[in-house]
Amino acid sequence: MCRAIESQTMKNQTTEGAAARPAIEKVPAAARRMAVSVSQVYREIRAGRLQLIKLGERASGLDVAAVDAWIKSKIDIANGVRR
Repeated sequence: MCRAIESQTMKNQTTEGAAARPAIEKVPAAARRMAVSVSQVYREIRAGRLQLIKLGERASGLDVAAVDAWIKSKIDIANGVRR
């Protein structure tokens, strides 16, 4: 019975973590996940590979899914996967 409760707790934590994840992240946080500098993130935006989302007059962010896709594309390139 303990394993069943433990298993259900793990499922709940996973589900809650996914639901709590924001859809937009700030540029410095995205840069850390991408393992590049903030300047490099802005270069990717200028090149059209990422889209900046204005959150206010002095605040902007990136779509988490777009950052995930960028990271996946870099991993695919490193592994020799063609698109």
